[in-house]
Amino acid sequence: MTQSIQDILATEYVEPIPRIKTVCEDIRARHPDRVLAFIYYGSSLRDMEDPEKMLDFYVLVDSYRKTHKNPIRVILNTLFPPAVYYHAMHHEDGIKTTCKYSIMSLPAFERRCSSSAFLSVTWGRFSQPCVILFPSDETIRDRVLSARESAVRHMASQTAPLFEGQATSTKFWARGFMQSYRTELRPESSEGRSEEIVLRYKDRYDGIMRAIYGPPNADGSYNLPASSSLGTKTKWFFRRLLGKPSAGIRILSSAFTFEGGFDYVADKLERHSGVKIEASENQRKHPVLWSPVLAWKYWRKGAFR
Repeated sequence: MTQSIQDILATEYVEPIPRIKTVCEDIRARHPDRVLAFIYYGSSLRDMEDPEKMLDFYVLVDSYRKTHKNPIRVILNTLFPPAVYYHAMHHEDGIKTTCKYSIMSLPAFERRCSSSAFLSVTWGRFSQPCVILFPSDETIRDRVLSARESAVRHMASQTAPLFEGQATSTKFWARGFMQSYRTELRPESSEGRSEEIVLRYKDRYDGIMRAIYGPPNADGSYNLPASSSLGTKTKWFFRRLLGKPSAGIRILSSAFTFEGGFDYVADKLERHSGVKIEASENQRKHPVLWSPVLAWKYWRKGAFR
């Protein structure tokens, strides 16, 4: 029997280990009465027991103004969501957990997963496996699941025109994710690497293909709707053109959220783009004030291209 997309997404839930629960509780305490749900994603979701892995969360909130103490942060989060925070915790057993969490309002998350959203950073990411943790109630959980279904369908609609009539689920999703990765500051850039990521969850993607396009052909391929690829290829071109600068702005805006923030951001940009710049002590101390200068230096060296 063919499962619905929401059924497939709902079965992705895994019970978080105590260390992760504690981190979520600590984040919730930092933003009291604002957190509606956590979305746990990234490589640490596959290796939950590995304390060396940095945790990745989206933290969905009801209000930017009430979530952030810094008014500049409110403006940046509104204009360039999500706002990225770094958080480190020492546990009683001596283990240190590091965490990167991104704050976005639930309505903004729903908009950015919808078919009207242009940039793929949200709908591309959350059409992939992730887990909804600690929703404030069932209504919130259902809204997040519905948004994620929209993300999956939007990703499919922006991928299907890149093929001529048929594709296997592995080739289909690998090509779509490769296009999405190329709009961000990410190390993945080849379709081969994207195929490895898809093959980890092959049954999941086969199920989603059946839910959208019906049963596969005898050779394992799926029949895709006829459409012109020119318009879709043009959209992906402009997503690449706009996506990396937007990602750079989000990363630079996170530089003042924690001590040593600029060094963390600089290391991230160097790993993902190969670009390194020298910053003065004053620039490290006041990254927001110097952000236009720093952004220009990174742009000139090609970090956001």
